[in-house]
Amino acid sequence: MTRAAKIFGSAYFVACCLLVLMTSVLPSGKGGPVAVFASPWSGPAVEIVAEADGRIVHAGKLSWIAVTDQSDPDLIARLYRAGAVFVASAIVAQACAAWTGASLEKAND
Repeated sequence: MTRAAKIFGSAYFVACCLLVLMTSVLPSGKGGPVAVFASPWSGPAVEIVAEADGRIVHAGKLSWIAVTDQSDPDLIARLYRAGAVFVASAIVAQACAAWTGASLEKAND
């Protein structure tokens, strides 16, 4: 196998892994909790959620992460317009809440 083929194979493998990773953390649009990440130069994530008319489900000690409930399909777009750097799926939201010691079980009621 030539050096160019090895480089191509490695790059292809990394690109496929990144694609799978990104599609697994992006919100599905079916509702449920989503994690909102703010940038260091913007306001806290809870302010971004409030500006987007979202319902804050959990806000821990880290001001750059907040969890909100995706009540309507337009919420994701409003979160980005309000200054969110990244909005992650319910799996990431549950992991962030568990990391800070919170439970999202009550949030789904």
